[in-house]
Amino acid sequence: MIRFWLFRPARLAVAAALLVCGAAASSTDLERGLIVTCVSSSVGDTVSMSCQDPELEAQIKAQAFTPEEAKAAGCDPITWHDGSDTAEAPVPDVISSPEPDLDHFSPTPPPSSRTPDPAISTRVDQAWARIERWLGEHASATLRKLKFPAGPEALALWEESHKRRLPDDLYASYMHHDGADGNLGDGFQLPPSYGLLELSDIDHVNSGKCQDLVMDGNREAADPEHGRWHGSLLAIGDTSTGKELFVEPRTGRVGESAWNEDLSYDGPMGWPSYLALLEALADSLERGTALRDWYPVVTPGCELRWAEEPADSAPTGCAGGPRPSPTPTPTVEPTPDKPTPEQVRASGCRPARGTPVVRTPGPEVTAQINAVWRRVERWLARKAPATYKLLPPPARPRDIAKVEAAMGLRFPDDLRASLLRHNGAGSWGFGPAPFYELMSAKYVYSDWKMLCDIVLSGSGEGVGYWWDGHLIPFAAAHDGGNLFIDTRTGKTGEYFNEEGLTFEGDVVWPSYLALLKATARSLETGRPIRGWRPTVRKGELDWESTR
Repeated sequence: MIRFWLFRPARLAVAAALLVCGAAASSTDLERGLIVTCVSSSVGDTVSMSCQDPELEAQIKAQAFTPEEAKAAGCDPITWHDGSDTAEAPVPDVISSPEPDLDHFSPTPPPSSRTPDPAISTRVDQAWARIERWLGEHASATLRKLKFPAGPEALALWEESHKRRLPDDLYASYMHHDGADGNLGDGFQLPPSYGLLELSDIDHVNSGKCQDLVMDGNREAADPEHGRWHGSLLAIGDTSTGKELFVEPRTGRVGESAWNEDLSYDGPMGWPSYLALLEALADSLERGTALRDWYPVVTPGCELRWAEEPADSAPTGCAGGPRPSPTPTPTVEPTPDKPTPEQVRASGCRPARGTPVVRTPGPEVTAQINAVWRRVERWLARKAPATYKLLPPPARPRDIAKVEAAMGLRFPDDLRASLLRHNGAGSWGFGPAPFYELMSAKYVYSDWKMLCDIVLSGSGEGVGYWWDGHLIPFAAAHDGGNLFIDTRTGKTGEYFNEEGLTFEGDVVWPSYLALLKATARSLETGRPIRGWRPTVRKGELDWESTR
């Protein structure tokens, strides 16, 4: 059995994975129990790995869970980025006819929220009121780092998307505080140093733990009682050193997880329920007694921490006034302002329903696009055959027309001609530097609609700088970014979910055709394109920085 550590930076995740190879392995290195260093990259549930040893890579993939085993462990299957997928084949990049999404342009209504058990909710309210009151009197800096509640809509959406319920005590707790500020919630720490995680961190932690579990391939480890992890577990605390505090949803028990160790429900921070932990925490703070093995102490910066011995004295000047005690009935937050009709019209995101019209790109543009594509295809076939094989067939003209009608936009001839040559480039396929892949007509529309729904779900203030419906996304990155064409100017630009829109700098080209020509020229000459040089790794096109 091969053991490994896998780290996941957020953007362009590329990291070293150390594989400690056991005696069961067949190669000489594995039989000697040597440590092998591999390079692994992961985005979502898609993993790429290179150990400079095809036999070892094949062994890692062979030992991993099958899709059925992964699902039985409550985890997503892994898709290997080399053609040897262990998950089901992706949905074809073709819009079926008729396409409901293209005929009915309206956001999906949010799921309805629920009310947790009143008795449990009341006790959670009381426990948090006591905790907040103590923090206000003794550790006001920590009180200020508790985050605002998770709204009922966010909780309902989580339960709807995961098709399961949170335990009522955890649900009620999120309605007080959705975690805490700081790295992994370390602004508010549970003993001895577990940061209080927010609702979204459940998926963040579970994704990493599940990927390790699925790649490790140890079937006995996928047991929520006696194993090392299970996809049903709900992480509520994290030390940032590989240890998590979690809730087991079927029984409501609180347990601890540590890397490469079995789950523990009877350790120092094992509790019969999350509510029991909150009430014991409030008792410890009010009485100054130990919570299991740790005493509450206050730092000179007025922050709550935990120590093995009680503090001789507390710092002065740490009172900041308690927050108002919450009531058993959650406070209804005011409905945010909706975009005005003028903002909606200006956004370009709610076009009038139109009839699909099949248009043929001009012959001159078509000839230029096809000539550039022949250069790209010829280079990929010779130098990057794995990327070449991902190129899909042409889009159907009717599909492009339906997308244009739904978006209320007319595609530039160069983009239309390109889609009629190749309907995108396939997942992890060809695209502009440094990490983009060309999108199919279907995904051009779905990304545009998603971004429009988001920008109009608030007050409308993000229109024009976070997203704008007059833009056509045509290339996607796996980190939440897109390249787009501005239909008002024909120029390209970049969107990134954390920054919004960029209309200047290296991402701007006079047209889609200009960008495609520059990309083909960089492939053929090997010269960088605005700081990125083409390279090939295991038959796949990649781009490396020259800066």
